[in-house]
Amino acid sequence: MASCLALAGCGDTQDPSEAEVAEEDAKPIGSYTVDPETGEVRAVHTDGDGTRTTLAAGRTVDPVLPAPFVLPPGATIESVTRVEQGEGRLVTIVFASELDRDALAEFYRELAGEAGFSVTSDIPGESALVLAGENFDDGTTFAATIRASDDGSEAELTVSAGIG
Repeated sequence: MASCLALAGCGDTQDPSEAEVAEEDAKPIGSYTVDPETGEVRAVHTDGDGTRTTLAAGRTVDPVLPAPFVLPPGATIESVTRVEQGEGRLVTIVFASELDRDALAEFYRELAGEAGFSVTSDIPGESALVLAGENFDDGTTFAATIRASDDGSEAELTVSAGIG
């Protein structure tokens, strides 16, 4: 009898159920790296439903702005944060421009207007001008905070397309 119990105990290991396998497969996975030479940060995350999100941040990251947005001629990039999720993209760029604060704001007003964006905020504050808008047809949004500087202006531009 003891040998039967011992033998029965050996066969007691169970294969994981389909639900357990699915739960294990649905666990989020990701990675995070920092380039020691440039300081550039990269992260990748895949959530439980398989949606992959990537992040790249640093001075040397290619901004890849969603159309129609571009930097003004002669702009100097200070930093870039780019997030991509599925077909969507969100990019934030901090940059300096030779254009003064008002000229840079007009550059983005014209660019947005020509591309069918509605300017939803245009606030000329003492320390900064805030400009924001949306293309209601495709949901792309932008926001710019522009400050005067000794050499023109400094700005932070965020453009989001397809990320809610």
